[in-house]
Parts: sequence; C-alpha cells; structure tokens
Amino acid sequence: MINTVTLFPRSISPEELDDLLTNVIHSFKDADRLNSLKVSDGDIMSPGGPPSYSKVVEASFDTLEDMMMWVQTPAAQAQKGVMIEKGVVMLYFEVKEL
Repeated sequence: MINTVTLFPRSISPEELDDLLTNVIHSFKDADRLNSLKVSDGDIMSPGGPPSYSKVVEASFDTLEDMMMWVQTPAAQAQKGVMIEKGVVMLYFEVKEL
C-alpha cells in the first residue's frame, strides 16, 4: 500500500489555502483506485511549538502505479505549479500493517 502526506505551509494565506485544498481534494476524490482520503481538522500540533504547516492531506492507494496514475491526471497536474510555488510538500511511502 502507498500512502501520501501533503503538507501545506502556514505561509499560504487562508483564501489561497482554501482554494488549493478544494482543488487538491477534488483531484484525489476523482482518482481511480483511491483507498482513503483524510484532511487534518483544526490546528496542526507539535511538541516543539507551532509547526511550519497549517494543513495535512493524507491519501492511500493500493500500489505505486495506482498513485502515479493519479499524479498524471489533468486535475493533479493542474495543481502542480501552484503547489511548487507555495512550498507544498508531498511525501509518499510504502506502508505495511503491524
């Protein structure tokens, strides 16, 4: 299983963040073979004080190939430039049940 974590910097204005989140979440929801989709609710917390990020989106796919099919969709590609410009970080990693 492949999970993704998308971190949205606190430096993004609330209006821009709402617009970007709407588009990113919509593109994930349209993905074939998406297993789960979650978004953080409320403030992000850290034991070291306020983190640099204001919002987190988590998504899960069965395989890396499934995730890469989503990455190549027009909806996902449409957000790529803005995400890079705004410093959004997307991490993806394989997971296993314990």
